[in-house]
Amino acid sequence: MPFTTPEQFVLLAVVLLAGWLIGYASAPSPRKYKRRLREQADSYTTYHDDAEDRLRAANQRATDLAREAEVLRHDQADAERTIAALRASAAARPAALPPHDGI
Repeated sequence: MPFTTPEQFVLLAVVLLAGWLIGYASAPSPRKYKRRLREQADSYTTYHDDAEDRLRAANQRATDLAREAEVLRHDQADAERTIAALRASAAARPAALPPHDGI
């Protein structure tokens, strides 16, 4: 065991206390770090709010595109029904009329 006498324990306590005081005296001011922490927190808050706004806009755009795609699907179905009806009526019409050459 390295410390066996009371004098060694007292010397150890003095050395530890001196090291603590020297470390405290040589440490930079905590105000600088508090300011940096506050700036970093503000920066994070700004980034977080901006990311949420962009996500909200992207979700709104996706909803709008889905609604527009549904409208286009409905229009396409109407167009296909119209085309099918026109083809059916053209097929049912007699082809007995000769072509007209304008003379």
